[in-house]
Amino acid sequence: MRGHEALIELRRVHRKTPGFVFIDDFPTDPGLREPPIDLAVICTDGDDIGLLDLRFLVGLRVMVQSHDEARARALFERCKTTGATFVGACHLHRNPRPNNPPTWDAVWHKETVNG
Repeated sequence: MRGHEALIELRRVHRKTPGFVFIDDFPTDPGLREPPIDLAVICTDGDDIGLLDLRFLVGLRVMVQSHDEARARALFERCKTTGATFVGACHLHRNPRPNNPPTWDAVWHKETVNG
């Protein structure tokens, strides 16, 4: 996993969180993006999903993207159980074409209790 170190540092030292965290399960340029975008990009390409420590996602909004549907689903579930407040996920085509939507997508949000 790459890109999570900067996000952990942002939360620990500066007590800030990005507006959104993208988990890209394909080669990507991980790290923090500056406002007005205000997001973090984490790369999990080639990692064993079951061994990822995703505790840094607690309380954050997350979007998972993968070229492999099984991996997208597994990351989606891991983000939910780790404590993210919102998780969107999709299986992206390796060679997207116009009008060619993802073959699988899902959205989940943690229910708030008492407000």
